[in-house]
Order: sequence, then C-alpha cells, then structure tokens
Amino acid sequence: MTSSSVQHRREVLQGERFEFGANWSRFLSVLNDDRIAMAERSLTQMLKTARLDGKRFIDVGSGSGLFSLVARRLGATVYSFDYDPQSVACTAELRRRYFTDDKSWIVEQGSVLDREYLQRLGTFDVVYSWGVLHHTGQMWQALDNVKSLVKKGGDLFIAIYNDLREVTNGWADVKKRYNALPRPLATLYALTVIAGQESRPMLGHLVRGNFSAWTKSWTDYAKQSTRGMSKWHDWIDWIGGYPYERASVEQIVDHFAKDGFHLTNLVDRSSGYGCNEFVFHRVGEPGELIETAIPGGTSLVRRYGRRLIGPFQGTDEGYTAPLPAAFDEFAQALLFTDGLLVGPARYLAGRVVIPQMDRTETDIAKATHFLVPGQLRRPAGPFPRAKGHMWIWNAPDLSPLADDKTSVQSPVYVLENGHQLVLPHSLHADIVKTGRGRFSHWGVSVAFSTSDNSNPNTNGREYALLIAHPRSEY
Repeated sequence: MTSSSVQHRREVLQGERFEFGANWSRFLSVLNDDRIAMAERSLTQMLKTARLDGKRFIDVGSGSGLFSLVARRLGATVYSFDYDPQSVACTAELRRRYFTDDKSWIVEQGSVLDREYLQRLGTFDVVYSWGVLHHTGQMWQALDNVKSLVKKGGDLFIAIYNDLREVTNGWADVKKRYNALPRPLATLYALTVIAGQESRPMLGHLVRGNFSAWTKSWTDYAKQSTRGMSKWHDWIDWIGGYPYERASVEQIVDHFAKDGFHLTNLVDRSSGYGCNEFVFHRVGEPGELIETAIPGGTSLVRRYGRRLIGPFQGTDEGYTAPLPAAFDEFAQALLFTDGLLVGPARYLAGRVVIPQMDRTETDIAKATHFLVPGQLRRPAGPFPRAKGHMWIWNAPDLSPLADDKTSVQSPVYVLENGHQLVLPHSLHADIVKTGRGRFSHWGVSVAFSTSDNSNPNTNGREYALLIAHPRSEY
C-alpha cells in the first residue's frame, strides 16, 4: 500500500474525507456507448475543438476515468491520477476494457497537493480537473499547483463549487456531520436530508397532478447523466462530498488571471449550488496579469463594465483616464470606483473623468475603476413585503429582460447605498429564508433582500435598480 493510500484511509476513518471511489465503482456497471458519447460532446464543446490528436492530456483526480477515456478516444496521450485508490482502480479498469496495454494512457495514484510529484509530470496541452480541487482540503493551494501543469498555449478546464455564502456554509455542516457518523447512522442521516430536499418538488408535482414526472426524476436519472449514477448515489456523493470548499466566479477568474491565464469559456451556475465550469488558455507567465471580462458571475462591473487603466492625468475637474477600447462616450454610462457608484460618467477631451479631488494619483492608480453602460431607476413608492426576508420591486416594463427557466442573464441589479447587493439570480427560497443581499429578477418584478435583512422602507438606505446594457451594444 502506498503512502498516499495509507493517508487516504486514515482521513476516511477519521471522518475527514468521503470515499468518492466507492461511488464511482458503481459507475462501471452502467457505462455504455451513449454515456461515453455524452461525455465526449461535453468535453469538445467546452474546449471548442473536435479532436485532441497530438495533445498531452492530464486528468487531475480522474474519478471514474470517463473523461480520460474520452480524451484518449479523441487522440490525446493521457495521464490519469487520483488520490482515492478506488478511483484509480476504476480508471485502470476503463483503460483495461477499452485500451488494453496502451502505452499512451498512464494511470496511477497521486496527489495534486504533492508538488514534487507534479514537477515530475511536466506540462500538458490540456489539464482537466472537474469537481476535484474543492475536495482536497486545500483548494487554493491545489488551484495554484495545477497552474504549473499547463504549458504556454495550453488549456485548463476546471469545475469548482459555487459559493452562496450562508447557504453553502450550511451544506458544509451537513457534509461534515455525515462523514463523522458511523455508516448505518450516516445513511439514516442522509435519508432525512434527502427527504427534506425532495419533499417540496414531490408535493408540487402531486398538486399539479403529474406525480409520475417526479418518480421519473429518480427512475430515469442515470440515463440522462454523464456520471452514470442513480439519483440516490448522486445524492450520497453530494451529501458526503467532504472536504468541501467553494468560490465565486470572480475569485476563480482573478486567481488565474494574475498568472497569465485568459478565460475562454464559462458555464456560470452562480445562482445555484453546483459547479461553475471554466476553461482558461495560458497566454502569459506567472505574475503576468491578464485582464479578463466575465460573461457571468455575480459582479455587475465585471460582467458589463470596462476597467479604466492609466495613465491617469490630473485636471481641474479631477483625474482622467483613457476611454476603454471600443467604448464610445455613452450618455448613460456609470462610473464605479472600488465597487461604489460614483455617478454618471463624464468625459473631458475623449477621456473619462474620475471626480475624486481628495485622492492622490497613487490612490487613484491603486483603486479599481469601471465604466458601466446603463441607467438607474429609483423606487416609485414603498416596497411590499412578500414573506420572510423578501421584498418586491415591481417593474413590469423590464419583464422582457428577466431570468427564466432556461437563462439567468438578466442585466438588472439592485444597488444599496451605491453598492451592488451581493448575490443576483438567487433562488426565491434562499431570498426568503436567508436574505443577506440576495435578489432575483423574475417575471414582472425584482425580489430582493437587504444586506442585513432590515426593512428597506425604514432602514434609511437608498435603493436603485441598475439596468445594464450588454457588452454587445458597444
């Protein structure tokens, strides 16, 4: 038994780690050509390529080995490793079934936290790690470590749990409690958690007279999942998945942008509990900052704004900065400094005015300034309360921009004293129960909670809607 295996077993016995490999071993019995084709489509779509011929591909935390198999079928030379010995065994079994004695696919046990081990592997054209690094117990170290595996001109494809603050903190407690319990009690505990989560959709289907749709969500689940697990095993994978760390879209993008990585693809799930998916292309060296726009995420200025970059020049009206590339002088553009709304943008001789006369040029250069094309709307009257921490801002004319069942792309944001409330596109249940700055634009209204769950009609703060103009408009 290797030292990694001994360490892994100790962590499992002490309730510090979930045995992902035990769940993945069940995957082998249901793997078929359709599921492999689904996985192949998902990989090629995210990487925006049809083939991987001649590429070196590394699967960091290979799990079942499915995506290692897909990469090999697409022509790549594949290196697979995992910390969990049962996951290593699953990957090795797939290699035996489909690429027996293939010298272009190596499978072994290893840890992404072991820098010496990673240094021996060299660099790769594609580094793949889906839903793995947030289970290491040292996520930010793991994220740093995979950077060294990506060759310049190569791609990094990762998926990391989204951070919903109090809500995901609650799930972290659930996961920790599950892993600390003896197995029979852990199973009973999981049943109570699943029952609590499934009762609402089950009753909803029952009331609407389509209860069979809910039962099919269980019986047909594995047929529609690239993971190939039953819904029960996927629930156990979620409830037991520990260690459990998470991050916002902005945090991940910034973590890689500072070391030469440019975001090329993003699946944004920042309104839910799942994983945000990222593809980065390495264009620079460590320490080289790459300015990257974020098409999703939670930050208004990062999604719709353009950052003002020096040189900054002092004038009688304040400091000025060059207009961002491809940005015209919009009458309804708004200036934000360090996340605070300064006011409508003003221009002087083709430059943007930053009207902060009490700050030095050094202070101005250190701050972050964003120009956001959009317009503000003030409330017409008091906000009616829905329930819990949720208040309603009626805006029927904005309904064409609202989120719906297929999209969370509304450009409407709530500002509190000039600061954006923190979590757009939130689930209404989370706004009601947790609040703390969550909001959602859905249908004819914006549902929101204040930053401290106080009454927006009496707390003395100013509220505004900001309707941003999409980037395609400038």
